[in-house]
Amino acid sequence: MKILTLVERRADYSRMRPILKELYSDPFFEVYLVVTGVCLLDVHGSDIDYIKEDGFKIDAQLEMFEPNTRNTNTSMVKALSKIMGSMTDELEKVKPDLVLTGFDIGANLATTIAAAHMNIPVAHIQGGEVTGSIDESIRHAMSKFAHIHFPATQDARERLIRLGENPDYIFNVGCPSIDTIVQTPLIDKQILQKKFNIDFSKPTILLIQHPVTTQSDESKKQILNTIEVIKELGIGALVALPNNDAGSSEIIDEIKNSGLSWYPSLSTEEFVNVYRNIWAIVGNSSSGIHESSTFGIPAVNIGTRQQDRERANNVIDVSYAKDDIKAGIEKALYDAEFRESVKNIKNPYGCGDSAKKIVDILKTISLDGIVQKRFYE
Repeated sequence: MKILTLVERRADYSRMRPILKELYSDPFFEVYLVVTGVCLLDVHGSDIDYIKEDGFKIDAQLEMFEPNTRNTNTSMVKALSKIMGSMTDELEKVKPDLVLTGFDIGANLATTIAAAHMNIPVAHIQGGEVTGSIDESIRHAMSKFAHIHFPATQDARERLIRLGENPDYIFNVGCPSIDTIVQTPLIDKQILQKKFNIDFSKPTILLIQHPVTTQSDESKKQILNTIEVIKELGIGALVALPNNDAGSSEIIDEIKNSGLSWYPSLSTEEFVNVYRNIWAIVGNSSSGIHESSTFGIPAVNIGTRQQDRERANNVIDVSYAKDDIKAGIEKALYDAEFRESVKNIKNPYGCGDSAKKIVDILKTISLDGIVQKRFYE
């Protein structure tokens, strides 16, 4: 089976990485890997270098975003238009048996739409989840264009059924980023502390705060509130720069001027091992929802970006107001009873065997007639 798949952000690479390992190790599959999006941008850390270091063969690099431009709602649409054209050319050239896409981001949406129009079966990872912003619309649109579904929870599977997708092609496999956590080797804490100039024995957080596309004009105010709280509390903080959705330019400007320790990106090994040593994650990244409970630490979820997404009880939801953010972080760091209660909490997104489940299903599923879709009742 010839599979075309793609990576466009560090977040989706953490999910695709264990799947790529399984696919490349199985002679049944021929993999064609496209790298695009933020992974090609220096300002966001050029994550393509990490993909190369992991030993994956990159078959195509497709530029999506114009360099050195402010990230706006308009620039997001133009990037979507650009990558849809180049991915269509790539699909025409490669003629894959199946396209494997995922999640709720632009290039994956463009590829899903193009493949469906070209009668190429599409398998979509992590549909059926609920959030806010444009991600919500992208995710459900991808599900309607896709033919095979790999949701991460039973709740998401049932939502896909309510959306009219055929239950016979919906497989609850968990979140593959948990596989990455389980598979990543330990890095000695002392090495990390020296590299990042941080003392993990003291209250320390990882901050990842992305823009909310439906509130892009509020991005500067939102990140400033978070930064001010961190400074007032006097806690240790490592900051990963946000994605490049509309409003991210303002967030990046304020982070760079904050005096906090910030990084364009982290390798998978660094990210997972930092996660293993921090006291809490703060912001609005899906990582706080999908992954933090596996580490047994609190997650302070700010604002609406992950609104109503299924989560474990380690997640503390707060508004954008400084008082709320401060109260949430203080609970995450200093409430001993709460911290103890989340140490061994169960992650609703799985236990680290998602990639094998996905690949085993792809290896056995019939693609005959699958592109002829209809609303299933």
